[in-house]
Amino acid sequence: VTHALDVGEYLEISGIVRSQAGRYECKASNDVSTPDVKYVNVVVNYPPYIKEVRSSETPVGQTGVLHCEASAVPQPEFEWYRDERRCHLIGSRTLLVVANVTEDDYGNYTCVATNRLGIHNASVFLYSENHTHTHTHTHTHTLTCSHTISLKKSKVIGSKTDHVEQQRGTSSGV
Repeated sequence: VTHALDVGEYLEISGIVRSQAGRYECKASNDVSTPDVKYVNVVVNYPPYIKEVRSSETPVGQTGVLHCEASAVPQPEFEWYRDERRCHLIGSRTLLVVANVTEDDYGNYTCVATNRLGIHNASVFLYSENHTHTHTHTHTHTLTCSHTISLKKSKVIGSKTDHVEQQRGTSSGV
């Protein structure tokens, strides 16, 4: 998308969405010299969304691995729960490894992905082929953020092209 600005120094993107994140080019040109180009990397922050979970069929005595993958900016931290009791410390791990599985380990686990913009959770199951389970996703997440960002044009100083990266995306309202 190209926007030509005749007057002013800003390109404002109101109500920015994830698909608008990326590298933006600002080109200043006139009849006197070659165009000057600057680049700005626009980062759109958004709350976690768990996009994939994998339960694990694991025999007694073996190692079970539960998988939970979330998309978010900034990166989410994960917590794992079993029967409302935290069983894994907060961190960036998307896997819960259950070593030497016993009958008591079988059941529903909850993966919770969190960043400063929100929280999202899903159920994941550790089961044996002798146990039946119902695979359901429990998504508890309601948060709407609107963002407004402004990109300021850089003044042309000489003909050298500098690469500028800045991150924006702070919430202007909830």
